[in-house]
Amino acid sequence: MTDRANSSLNPPAGAGAGPTRPSVTLSGSQLEQIRRLVAVGRASSVDEYVAAAVAERLERDRSLSELQDLFERKGSAPSAEHLAWAREKLGVDDKEGEADT
Repeated sequence: MTDRANSSLNPPAGAGAGPTRPSVTLSGSQLEQIRRLVAVGRASSVDEYVAAAVAERLERDRSLSELQDLFERKGSAPSAEHLAWAREKLGVDDKEGEADT
C-alpha cells in the first residue's frame, strides 16, 4: 500500500514558494488508521489527510483567538453557564474547547 508521501508536499525543484516538507511523528496506530482511510478513499494520501487536519486546527485556533480578542475588547467574557452550554452543544470538554494561546 502506498501513502503517496511525496505527492502533495514536495514541490518540484525551482517551483518557487510552495509547501515545505516538515518531519511529523505519528504513532504507528495513527498512521495505520490514516492509511486505512486512504485505502478506502476517505483521503487521497497521508499527506492530504494530515494537511487537512492541520488546516482545520489552524482555522479553529484562529476563530477562537478572534473570539477571545472580541471579548477582551468588550471587557467581559461569557459566563460559566454560557460556556457550559456551548461546550455541551459542540460536544467538547473543557480542554478540547480551549485554544493554546
